[in-house]
Amino acid sequence: MPYKLSIEENGHGIVITLSGLVKGEEIFRLNEQFMSDESYPQWRYQIWDFSNIADIDVTFDQLRSYAIQDSIASRINPNQRIAIIPRKKSQGGLDSIFHVYEEVWGGYESKSFRDVDAARQWAQSGQKKHSQET
Repeated sequence: MPYKLSIEENGHGIVITLSGLVKGEEIFRLNEQFMSDESYPQWRYQIWDFSNIADIDVTFDQLRSYAIQDSIASRINPNQRIAIIPRKKSQGGLDSIFHVYEEVWGGYESKSFRDVDAARQWAQSGQKKHSQET
């Protein structure tokens, strides 16, 4: 799973742009890597851009494990938001399921967007909603 990590200009957020075949265990390991970053406590948002991936292999159990992982991470940094840009080709609703798991088991607000700019605007705002943009 190739990815590009961009640290936002203000240092308070990151954008993860994924490509190729995305596998559930790779997302889990990548999230663990982020949680161990020394600047993690200062982050206020993560934008996960799946818009141009080739395919995704993630189970519902793995989505739930990400939310639980976020619950643990919220002890280190309780002030983050997670924005997701779903895959453009075939939306299977995995982002919506993740949002439900995040609300029940996770520690962060999460929402889906069509593009990084919209995600960034929400992530940097004080708005507190768990719904998916239509």
